[in-house]
Amino acid sequence: MSIVLDGANFDGMILTGIDFSQVSLRGVSLHAANLMNADLSFANLSGANLVEADLINAKLEGAILTGANLYEADLLGADLTNARYSPEDLKGALHCP
Repeated sequence: MSIVLDGANFDGMILTGIDFSQVSLRGVSLHAANLMNADLSFANLSGANLVEADLINAKLEGAILTGANLYEADLLGADLTNARYSPEDLKGALHCP
């Protein structure tokens, strides 16, 4: 991971289709952000606040979601292939694959 945005605040931002693949996003706040069709493949989202985030059709392949808060995040059509998370991390998420 060469790009590091750890701890950044993207609350409520429209980030549709953004390429955050392989980016370090540890502890970022993406509360109610629109990440529809975003590429978060192999991104480190550990400890991220994704409450109410729109992750419809997002690519989360190989992403690290350990300790992330996905309460009421919409994961409809999201690709979580080989993503690292526990059932607790997805507690309260909508449309879990």
